[in-house]
Amino acid sequence: MASQRDLTGELVEEIRAAVAEASPAPSVRPATDLPEGEEVRVTLNRALQYVTPTIPSRARLSRAKRFLLRALRFLWRDQASFNALLLEASRSLADLLDAASGRVQGALNAERDARERRFGRFEEELERMETVTERAIPEWERRSAIQDARLAILEAGPRSGTTPPVSREAGGHDAPLPLPAGVYSLFEERFRGSPQDITEKQRSYVPLLRGLPGPVLDIGCGRGELLRLLADESIPASGVELNPIAASACREEGLSIEEGDGIAVLSRKTDGSLGGVVALQVVEHWSAEAIFAFLREARRKLAPGGLLIAETVNTDSLSSLKAFFLDPSHVRPVPADALRFLAQAAGFTDTRIEYRAPLPERERLEEISENDAKLNRLLFGPQDYALIARVPEEREP
Repeated sequence: MASQRDLTGELVEEIRAAVAEASPAPSVRPATDLPEGEEVRVTLNRALQYVTPTIPSRARLSRAKRFLLRALRFLWRDQASFNALLLEASRSLADLLDAASGRVQGALNAERDARERRFGRFEEELERMETVTERAIPEWERRSAIQDARLAILEAGPRSGTTPPVSREAGGHDAPLPLPAGVYSLFEERFRGSPQDITEKQRSYVPLLRGLPGPVLDIGCGRGELLRLLADESIPASGVELNPIAASACREEGLSIEEGDGIAVLSRKTDGSLGGVVALQVVEHWSAEAIFAFLREARRKLAPGGLLIAETVNTDSLSSLKAFFLDPSHVRPVPADALRFLAQAAGFTDTRIEYRAPLPERERLEEISENDAKLNRLLFGPQDYALIARVPEEREP
């Protein structure tokens, strides 16, 4: 009997030790590197192991102890059930907290991404506005300079027997000129295109003007876009401009510009002294007689191997005629065949026509049939063409 009491006491002590081990003091919490949610789960799993006391198989008198444990189970059965339910509730609460934490973190990440996207769009819009402003400032500076020049001309008063000239070239040496220089300069600023756009359009002419047997003369050089391109390539060139405002602006930039009538300036050059003569968007300002006079003078002044480039509106494309009639100083459209014929009549033998400035695809008809292609050529063909004529090289005797 005493032995049974000793066994029972020993069992009670082991149960107390197990409970004490399963319930450590709350103030003692070992340090861990686990995330907060995972640490809770580890604690719950450890507690679950002690819901029902167990006897290790290697313990002394383990069989007898397990028998007594089963016999005395009624003492802690309700407590064990309560503990199990409490642990299950705690596990469910941990799952809910994990899910809520995940949703909150997801919402925070989504908000952060949205803010970053909005900030990125703001930066893009700011860069776009800076680009627009940088491009607009030179344009407004040019317009301001034109207005200042107009005021200066008005303050000086008209010279006796003269009319302020228009830009580009007149219909003849002594033809009356319809528009004041300042008005036409403002017209070009609004409708011709920005200097950057014109520069890109004229860039393709530079390779043709390399290695010529003399300097290049740009007749009707306007704002000097081609002259700047040639200067960047170290190609000797000068310009002629009838508009005093445009000529003055080019000279302020260090470009070699002579103010006056292009045909008159060309005629004063020494025969065979030029390597190239260029007239871009000029011949449509002249009459047929002036065009032929220009071509004849260009043929005389170009050295053997010299090059003539004359660009104008493509009359074979109806959409390009809008640009032609928009300019009030234009005299008449010049068809490519007519200009080429006049060049040949002036003495050029090596001539060709290059069509330029095609419209983008979105402004043309979708070509499903051959008729669509024909309509595109007629209605939406290239907006410009260039006559390119070369003086033959001198033959060795």
